[in-house]
Amino acid sequence: MREIKKVAVLGAGVMGQGIAAHIAGAGIPVMLLDIVPPKLNEEDEKAGLTQTSPQFRNKFALKGIDSIKNSRPSVIYSKRDLKLITPGNFEDDWDKLKECDWIVEVVIERLDIKKSVYEKIEKIRQADCIVSSNTSGLPLTSLSEGRSDDFLKNFLVTHFFNPVRYMKLVEIISSDKTDPKIVEEMAEILEERLGKGVVYAKDTPNFIANRIGTYSSMVALKHLQEGNYTIEEADKILGPATGKPKSAMFRTVDLVGVDLLPHVTKTIYDNCPHDEQREVFVLPDIINKMIEKGYLGNKTRQGFYKKTTDEKGNKQILALDLKTCEYRPKEEVKFDSLKAAKGVENVGERIKAVIAGGDRASDLAWKTTRDTLIYAGNRIPEIADDIVNIDNAMKWGYNWEAGPFEIIDGMGVQETVEKIENEGLKVPTIFKQVLEKGEGSFYKKVNGQLSYFDIETNEYKPVPRRPGIIFLKDIKETQEVLAKNAGASLIDIGDGVICLEFHTKMNAIDSDIGEMGMQGLELLKSDKYQGMVINNEAENFSVGANLMLIWLEAQQKNWDKIENLVKQFQDFGQAMRLAPKPVVAAPFGLALGGGCEIAMAADAVRAAAETYIGLVEVGVGLIPAGGGCKNMLLNCEASLRAKGQRVWMAPGDGGPFPKVQRAFERIAFAKVATSAKEAIEFDYLKRSDKISLDKESLLRDAKRDVLEMAKDYQPAQLREDILVPGLGGEMAVKSSIRGFLALGQVSEHDALIAEKLAHILCGGDVPTQAYVSEQHILDLEREVFLQLLGTEKTQARMQYMLMNNKPLRN
Repeated sequence: MREIKKVAVLGAGVMGQGIAAHIAGAGIPVMLLDIVPPKLNEEDEKAGLTQTSPQFRNKFALKGIDSIKNSRPSVIYSKRDLKLITPGNFEDDWDKLKECDWIVEVVIERLDIKKSVYEKIEKIRQADCIVSSNTSGLPLTSLSEGRSDDFLKNFLVTHFFNPVRYMKLVEIISSDKTDPKIVEEMAEILEERLGKGVVYAKDTPNFIANRIGTYSSMVALKHLQEGNYTIEEADKILGPATGKPKSAMFRTVDLVGVDLLPHVTKTIYDNCPHDEQREVFVLPDIINKMIEKGYLGNKTRQGFYKKTTDEKGNKQILALDLKTCEYRPKEEVKFDSLKAAKGVENVGERIKAVIAGGDRASDLAWKTTRDTLIYAGNRIPEIADDIVNIDNAMKWGYNWEAGPFEIIDGMGVQETVEKIENEGLKVPTIFKQVLEKGEGSFYKKVNGQLSYFDIETNEYKPVPRRPGIIFLKDIKETQEVLAKNAGASLIDIGDGVICLEFHTKMNAIDSDIGEMGMQGLELLKSDKYQGMVINNEAENFSVGANLMLIWLEAQQKNWDKIENLVKQFQDFGQAMRLAPKPVVAAPFGLALGGGCEIAMAADAVRAAAETYIGLVEVGVGLIPAGGGCKNMLLNCEASLRAKGQRVWMAPGDGGPFPKVQRAFERIAFAKVATSAKEAIEFDYLKRSDKISLDKESLLRDAKRDVLEMAKDYQPAQLREDILVPGLGGEMAVKSSIRGFLALGQVSEHDALIAEKLAHILCGGDVPTQAYVSEQHILDLEREVFLQLLGTEKTQARMQYMLMNNKPLRN
């Protein structure tokens, strides 16, 4: 892989900020440059700035960094990464571009300005420096005008999507003068260093995702206006029920900005004179009226939706009436067809179920889906050479559950084509081609590998994959699992590595998972295996323990059974640490409660950057009892030792109370880390744990970690020397808790939970500071867990969470 030591981002607007933040999050130093402000304003003068003050000259870049720092949700994995972003300006810092390996241009979408920037870059860039534009639709051919061959062979478009951290897609557009090796290296950097999903688009207006995504929105708007649908109805129909994100249509437009629609639609209308659906890109009057009134979406706090309060002070959401352009109270929407399709996992089959419902939702779902599929089918080979790039662009750039060709496969190509023909509409050539010269579907498995229909050869070709990427689904289709029960499976993923895969509902931890985990650890005693990875391919790693099971057992007062379940979970965690071979947990998405405890118990963790992890048991009136308290205490101790902190006394562990205080704050306040980097800062993960920016590469990377660790692996030794403060420390924590209670900041039951937690972390009934074992703390976890579970208020919290999916404060 080409080494990228330093990057320059030119332009500190929203996209420039996001790109700089993401590059810094990948550990690469980045300069964020913008223009020098034209003149001092009143605020500058009050601050005592002059025309030569760095704070003034770097004002726009500094403002950009400040926006990164204060962004919600955060556009950067950790605020500690901000130190990798250096602010500057186009005049004082331009010479520093010669130090950069990659320059990303993110200035205003005006061709003349961009071309002038490239002219200046060409005079200063080092010979092999890659230059890329983040343009969202300006032709690369136009951007390239006037540049030398040497510049052009290193020049391409890398179109990131906003917000950069959360959107996987980057579209690469190259010209016939771009060195193919540069395209290959850029794709590798984006995928392996930045965790992005790359698609290859042609140099056409708005490229792939915005071309199809904009059409889909505009044609939906046309149909819903013709059918007199409300925006609430449209969002209910055109959301998850039809494979789109929860933000659906209008909430998505509010998010990105209503005022962006004229730009993207005009680009297509003006530059695609032969587009058969060109007139769809003419903005309806309602959009122009909204822009005139300042209804621009979230940025103006009013768009298609508006949050307000009623006369009683209650929060209220208003919806825009598309006929009057006035707001009215949002209405609840229900359709029988949507209810019937709920729970259908395959998106194509789900859409098919909605369409078959025969109501208003069915009609809008069919018309918008039909027209989008036809439009996408007609765009090959205009905007991309194959269906894979189009499908990936829509999944990664617009958060569609499936791309258009995956959707029509799920609905049935033959059936969909017949329905289109029966309505007198023209069927795309590619649809007929796959029926006549293919096998009736755009995707199929060939020798266990997913393949796609190629329109050039009329053959099925393997869907491109990066080296070493592992999909458990594919493995299970070609070989038997090692072992399986209702909750988990053991899968041989090659090179002597086992994967423990969860497959309970929402991957909730139960005894089946523990049982299968213990079988996996038993297999590690064989010379055949090198280690084990804990991972799965669901949306989330694990949402926690099986709360319903525990609550039902508590209702039956089956205390011995519950204690046995908890003990089994603890034993599995301890067995992982004592295993003769390494065990690496690979969490992603939500890893809460018991899911977090699994990760904390493993020898090492390889986490996806987007991992939301925490010990949240106090929210249902409990405490972590699967080793979470014990491992948090040990992690906090290690963090303090790494910082050289010595408080109260000076043995090797840094003193007993600071780690207790730190662990108490993490658990009692149920702090959830919003990234893997933050999880290290919050002590859920260790400093030695590793991060992969791309979830798709997570299992591959975790497997590599296992194999590297196995070369000289030494099993952990259980600790018998954990220094705890005893009853004195417990009384100090309780004093603080009582203070919160007196101020009305916590309830009586909150205080009880917190005091029980303090009892565990301080070592139980030991009268003064003393050394205790891991097992001693685990025994305290179980004891307190059962005590709290036996209370009426904890059971009420559990029931409320199960029924309402939100915590009860009692």
